Amino acid sequence: MHIRVINRMNCKRAAASIVAGAAIGCISVPRIADAQNAPKDIPPSHWAYGAVKDLASKGLIKGYPADGSFLGGRTVTRYEMAALIQRVLDRMEEITSRSATGSESDKKQQAAPLRKLAASVQEIRELNEEFKKELLVIGADLEKVNEEIAALKVGNQKTLDVAQSAQQKADAAAVSAEKAAVLADQALENVKESKAAAQAGLDKKMDIAAGKVRFTGLIQTWYASPLGKNLGGQPAGSTSVPVGRNYGGGVGDTFRLRRVELGVAGSIAPKTDFFALFDLGKIPGFSTTTGTFTNGTGGTASAVTAIGANASTDILQDAWVGYQLTPRFRLEVGGQKTGFSDDGNRSSMAVLTIERAIMNGLPTNAGRVGYVRDTGAVLRYKGAAANASIGIWNDNGPQQDTVDNDRTKFASVTANYTGLRGLTAGVFAGTNVDNVHPKPSRDRAGGTLLYHVGPHLFEAEGAYTLDQSAATGTTGRSIGLGGYFLYAHTISSKWQLVARYDEWNPSVHGTTAGGVTLGGADHHNLKEYTFGVNYYIKGNNSKIQLNYIGEDTQSNGVSFFGARRQILLSNFSVGF
Repeated sequence: MHIRVINRMNCKRAAASIVAGAAIGCISVPRIADAQNAPKDIPPSHWAYGAVKDLASKGLIKGYPADGSFLGGRTVTRYEMAALIQRVLDRMEEITSRSATGSESDKKQQAAPLRKLAASVQEIRELNEEFKKELLVIGADLEKVNEEIAALKVGNQKTLDVAQSAQQKADAAAVSAEKAAVLADQALENVKESKAAAQAGLDKKMDIAAGKVRFTGLIQTWYASPLGKNLGGQPAGSTSVPVGRNYGGGVGDTFRLRRVELGVAGSIAPKTDFFALFDLGKIPGFSTTTGTFTNGTGGTASAVTAIGANASTDILQDAWVGYQLTPRFRLEVGGQKTGFSDDGNRSSMAVLTIERAIMNGLPTNAGRVGYVRDTGAVLRYKGAAANASIGIWNDNGPQQDTVDNDRTKFASVTANYTGLRGLTAGVFAGTNVDNVHPKPSRDRAGGTLLYHVGPHLFEAEGAYTLDQSAATGTTGRSIGLGGYFLYAHTISSKWQLVARYDEWNPSVHGTTAGGVTLGGADHHNLKEYTFGVNYYIKGNNSKIQLNYIGEDTQSNGVSFFGARRQILLSNFSVGF
């Protein structure tokens, strides 16, 4: 075979390569799958035909694509020669490996080829040195190509991932932009509504000598049906209306003008404001002189000892003056709610059921926790994530807007945490303070937990109460215990569903509560189930409510809470 190698390859090197190639080619090795037969461009008469055919059959040399020609007259490049040497080296490794690991018979057969290989080792070593650079370049280039191909695949995948991520981000951005536009529209509507409400509030104000005042009001009308029983829960054979839970008394279906409130609020200086609230619809019939309450049937007044019904008859509800001490602290002096229970603190228009929870509808001296008014002073704190108050009052309800009838005072403390969105957690407590002995007891303690998420509102409150007259010592003491759980689901801006479970025991120990003799030492409690629907005509300024109320009075609590009954109660409210 005529071989010419460019780039300073001399005749000695060429002869050595041919000798080495021939030596290795003559070694007996198995044929490989890609072995070629007779060279296509070398005639059989050519002096190198036999050698080329033998080398080609053993896979040491190959023709050029695409037809497998050997192009014998073409100059061989150094890289092509390096490729030939690489094949020779591979054959050497194969022969030595077979000889080392084969059987004794194989080793005998390989003895002659190994001797020939040993004779050519020096020449092959010289060829390897001569083409070391090209051999390294071939290996390095192949590795580089493989690395580049792998990198290209990774790069393509990353490009696809980036493109896909970019598309997803673009889609998300489009959705977010659309949501943002909707929220912006809603915010704009809220701003417009707030401006309208603020303007409406300003329109209600009128100039006075030292500032402006604003009038507010509420009218509530009930219609109640006890479903064939007495609304007030009078036990069989009795005309007395129980004081614990009587819904205003009455023997059958009735309308009731529940509240007719008129409020006036204003400010006479940047830090000084005032508020007064009157209820023209308070229940008539209670005599603060004789301590009697006219029953709902119009019959003879029956004695109910010290039920503390001033709260039911006093037309004047609130009357206080406030002074803003700092941005977070303010002082209020006068008559108002003492601040216990979230249900008790809400305005009448904001209560989710028609009637408040049991613990906020009891007589003030027999366990009432919230929705209690008295005269005193309170220091309030309002922060970003919490609010609190400390108050000192004549009492916790029985005195309301009258002068105190003893030397004791009622101290109150409230604290609420609102740092988590939608969550309110609070505690409250109060007790009589003074060095008078024996002193009347009016202890209150409890907690509040509210969670509002989306259309769902969960609310739970519990309390402990102790009421005792100083004149009776340890007798006549009543300890109340109970609470409620409420769930409300807002269906739309107009409709809302409400369910509440209440339970209250007015006398955990003993047989009296608020001067009322109970039927036994236990089983005094009332279990109440309320299911309702609220329809809001115009936000919280006008609504219609319908409640089903199940009163499950335990056997010894009838004299205090009334007989078991079911009530359908509806309410129409308008606020301004």
